[in-house]
Amino acid sequence: MNALLIGLYDAPGAPKVIDLRPWDTRGPAAAKSVMRILQTALPGIEIEHVGSTSVPGCAGKGILDLMLLIPVGHLSEVCAIIDGMGFQHQSGGKRHPDNRPMREGSFTFDGSVFRLHVHLIPESSAEVDRLRKFRDRLTANPELVALYVEQKRRLIDAQISDRSTYTLGKKAFIESVL
Repeated sequence: MNALLIGLYDAPGAPKVIDLRPWDTRGPAAAKSVMRILQTALPGIEIEHVGSTSVPGCAGKGILDLMLLIPVGHLSEVCAIIDGMGFQHQSGGKRHPDNRPMREGSFTFDGSVFRLHVHLIPESSAEVDRLRKFRDRLTANPELVALYVEQKRRLIDAQISDRSTYTLGKKAFIESVL
């Protein structure tokens, strides 16, 4: 796999600001394009698009979140392949543990650069069901999407500037949906 397909997550030294972007209709197609590349490099690994960009109409940071379901005993191998493709270790926010890492990168699609979060999650983890359930419930209910976006907007308006605090500020809403 050509590492040139995956770019840097952020330019070195770029400020890490949290902003709320309208949902980009190209997000799901961009995610599918990255997923095809990943599936070529990782045959047999299940990959899903999760997070705000997977939910029609859901404003967010504009980051494509991809969930890779890792079979027992294959995490090191998958990490090596992902890293070899050009993905970088997590650069900010609350660090994910070594047994559930996240990688970052970027991908150019349709003339735009999309930032990527690749979540490597053990396939038996309860987190898999939670991510699916949250995505699917929002997708099925535009009113929930509007409430979620409103919560995000409140956090931005409160000048929350780091990813950990922003994520924590969404936790109660996410739990209420689950």
